[in-house]
Formats: sequence, structure tokens, C-alpha cells
Amino acid sequence: MSMGHIRAVCWDWNGTLLDDAEICRQVMNAVLRDHALEPFADIGAYRSVFRFPIRDFYGSVGLGEDRFVSAATVYLETLAARAGEARLHEGARTTLSAVQELGIRQVLASATVAEALSQQMAPYGLDDAFEAVLSIDDPFRASKHDVIARWLATSGVAAKDLLVIGDTNHDREIADDLGAEFVHFDGGHQHWSGESRRITTLREVVDLLVSRAGDPDLVEVV
Repeated sequence: MSMGHIRAVCWDWNGTLLDDAEICRQVMNAVLRDHALEPFADIGAYRSVFRFPIRDFYGSVGLGEDRFVSAATVYLETLAARAGEARLHEGARTTLSAVQELGIRQVLASATVAEALSQQMAPYGLDDAFEAVLSIDDPFRASKHDVIARWLATSGVAAKDLLVIGDTNHDREIADDLGAEFVHFDGGHQHWSGESRRITTLREVVDLLVSRAGDPDLVEVV
């Protein structure tokens, strides 16, 4: 399917533009050790288990409902203390600039509360890249669906003309529910499920947007 009709791109932050999966694995491992649970041996093990809803992810590693809030609180506090350590994924800045030059609107959406998201973004100076930065208000119910839907409703952009780019099942499910296009970035927090288009470098986004035929070879990696 061609993506020449896309008028706006909704970027995920953590794992998609920001290369923070390894840091998050380290922080989660510290939480797991505090609870005498087995840590993730490597980034592949982490990415194979990570998913939304975030409670399900915690439950799958032994942090069930009785420990979820306390464990998630420690995780978020520890992660906040490491803000600025992660780098942007290769090609993030040039890709954002290239999409802007195509005349395509860009917003950022994150399953992070506003204050924490602002702290995470501050070192990278990307505020001017987006017409809106969308965040959640409940750190224990990490869903971006409603904030993206509200932006879409007031944007003048039809859902079918929105491209959501993210690295998790949550991003794909949001796009599907809204009727938007979706591309999975296979370099973040969750392995590609095989249920969508995927890219392995951010630069491929520009190829997608300018491709007249939406050639699947641009995004399929074997």
C-alpha cells in the first residue's frame, strides 16, 4: 500500500526515537533483583517479553498485582535518575528534518507522564520538531490511545492519513483502533510480531513516505 497520502506522523518516544531499551533493561533488572526474581540476561530476552498493558509485562516476570505499584514506582524513580544517559537512535534527527521538509506534520506521543517526559526530552533539543507532544496522566495505566485520539479529533487530519511509528504492540493496537497506518520500528523495546510493516532504521521512514508504490521491499528485512 502506498503511503503517499500520509499527512501526519505520530512518533513514539521511548525505544523509537530514544534508544533507551538497554537502560530500561538494566533498571528493570535492579527491580527484579530487589524482589529476588531472575533478571533479563540480555536485551534479546527483555525484548521478547516486554509488552503492553504494562501490568501484564510486570506480571509475566513475577511482579503481580500485589507488587506492581511498588515495583513500578521504584522503576520509574530509578529511570528518572538516569534521564539523559540514552542516545537518540541513529538517523533520528535527520529523519525528523526530512519528514518536515516533505511538508508532513509531526507529533510525539509517549506512555510517560508529562513531567518525566519533559525531563527525558530536555537533553536532545527536539521540541521544535513536533507541533504537539502528547503524554499520559496516569503512570500505572500507560496508554496513549486517548491522547492521540483527542489530537486527531482536533487536527483536521483523517485517521487514514496518519502514520503511527512505534516499537510495541500498544502502538500497533492504537493505530489499528483509530484506523491509522502503522510501521513497527524493530530496534526498540519489543520484538516485531510479524503482524505489520517494519523498519530496522529510522531513515526508512522517508523512503516509505516518498514511495509512489509503497514497495514492501523498502521495509521488509529478511
